[in-house]
Amino acid sequence: MDLHVALSPGDVLYWFGWAAALFVILFPLWLGGQLGLVARRKFERGWALVLVAAYLAMTGLSISRGEFSWGSSLLFHMCGFSRLLLIGYFFTGKRWMGELVTFTGIAGGLQSLLTPEFTHGINVVYAFDYYVNHASIIAVGFYIIVVQHKRLKKRAWLRSFGRIQLMALIALGVNLLTGGNYMYLMEPPIADNPLIITSESFAYLHVVFFEVFAALNFWLIQIFLRRIHVKNSLGYRAV
Repeated sequence: MDLHVALSPGDVLYWFGWAAALFVILFPLWLGGQLGLVARRKFERGWALVLVAAYLAMTGLSISRGEFSWGSSLLFHMCGFSRLLLIGYFFTGKRWMGELVTFTGIAGGLQSLLTPEFTHGINVVYAFDYYVNHASIIAVGFYIIVVQHKRLKKRAWLRSFGRIQLMALIALGVNLLTGGNYMYLMEPPIADNPLIITSESFAYLHVVFFEVFAALNFWLIQIFLRRIHVKNSLGYRAV
């Protein structure tokens, strides 16, 4: 049974989701700036645990309703990888994780909010998980710069683009094992998105353009975020 549902701007949930996402994006930027170092670290780990709990709740519900599928319910989509990177970054502080989720989160999360697609149908739990996760992975890149005062290093976009090739290989392997469509490598998404370019003569043309648009998005994100200069508590600009 196909449970995929795509929302359009004509749906009330589309705009409700955007309102909720904007809150999730902006609230950490405000709160993080008000907290001391110890309290901020607790907040960051709490934020990560909310994403863990949301995924477990969504997965538990999908199992109980018979909607769980090895080919669609695991964290091998771009935004699923981004969730794992966010959680890993807040618990380990690994700079490469923060750098990578900045690009995958903003690029993938924004596209997911513009063209929402639910893989298990829609209910309150699924919608909560969808919008909290995608808004969080967008927010974390700005949070790292604005609150943690860590700017992107030069050529960060290129390193991150190289790393998503490994993510794609992992997703491809999982697809071959489960018959899934993680990272939409096997079939294009059903959402109405002008960046999804297909051809009857070449089934994987959409993947080629995904790569092109990913590289372009990462480069533009680097240019935009490198222009954000935030002074730390000592008055020095973050580097």
